Amino acid sequence: MKPDAPPTVRQIYALAAVLCQMCDEEFPKGRETASALIERFRRELGHPNPRLDESPRRARPHRRGASPKTREIQRFFRELNEH
Repeated sequence: MKPDAPPTVRQIYALAAVLCQMCDEEFPKGRETASALIERFRRELGHPNPRLDESPRRARPHRRGASPKTREIQRFFRELNEH
């Protein structure tokens, strides 16, 4: 385990589920209900930008294409599907 690594997706889901349970809220079943719940919590906490679409977009790093390893995996699966 890497102590400085960011939390895994599984850990984030577990944390969200515990927080919903602590707030006596049902864990959202879809994106729309999740966004509404996040917006409500942010408003209740007095967040300056409660709506996620009000937040500035972060610039995405430019992708240079698939890595050699990814291309190798893609070739493998293409060949596998051809047989």
